[in-house]
Amino acid sequence: MKHTSHRLSYLLAFLPAVIIAGILGSVLQTQFNILAISAIGPAIDLQTRLDSTWYDLLHFGPLFTAMVAVAFIVALPVAHLIVRIQRRQFIAWCAVAGAVSLWAAFLVANHFAPMPTLIAATRTTVGTLFMTSSGLVGGFVYAVLSRHFRKRLIRKLRAQHHQRIQDNVTSAKPTKTDSESRS
Repeated sequence: MKHTSHRLSYLLAFLPAVIIAGILGSVLQTQFNILAISAIGPAIDLQTRLDSTWYDLLHFGPLFTAMVAVAFIVALPVAHLIVRIQRRQFIAWCAVAGAVSLWAAFLVANHFAPMPTLIAATRTTVGTLFMTSSGLVGGFVYAVLSRHFRKRLIRKLRAQHHQRIQDNVTSAKPTKTDSESRS
């Protein structure tokens, strides 16, 4: 009962955490690109920023979200292992694992990419810190949601277990037979 609720809560928390980190990273990447462009040319108006952000969410977002998913698949079990040994700070370890895993993913992607950097925002230290912050947020969301889902699932499983016990107790009570009811 315990392990089933834990695994299910982790799976239910994984997808929203990855999506939130992917969206946040995509928006940050877009804004860093616009900042770099506006530094060498005219100011960029709000509508252009919004249009560019939407375009990047549709085109760059899925790639970045896949990168987040792969990074989290590696990092979050490591965070769980550390928490199992340390027995505390689950939220902090998941958040740190999310950030560090994205930083490592950027290093690997930049190493194998044919261009100098795959994700332009990671060219600078500040950009890299902002981009890894999306992993920090995603790890935090994962930890909070998995804890929330785990508590809800455990309550639900306990209620079902107690209901089964109650049903077994009521069905095991002796009932009056026909001959006893006639007397």
